[in-house]
Amino acid sequence: MIETRDLVLDGNAIGWLPLELFGTDLTAAPCTCDHCGACEEMARLDVYVQCPGVVARCRHCGGVVITIVRGPTRTWVDLVGARRLEL
Repeated sequence: MIETRDLVLDGNAIGWLPLELFGTDLTAAPCTCDHCGACEEMARLDVYVQCPGVVARCRHCGGVVITIVRGPTRTWVDLVGARRLEL
């Protein structure tokens, strides 16, 4: 049986995605969780890729911070769970 925790990666696993989308590496960028207020580097988010897209959750409270879904001609980036992302 596969444990949910076995499917969790850290933010470094998707470091290429913001680089491709925004032209800069965001793994070291501080990101504040809108749910609990914790501030961590994006590399410290818990990332789930076994979804229809990528879901990054706060490792402190489990709240969804970032969701990225790629389609054939578009990419949707939802930062609703990120109170602040410092570039």
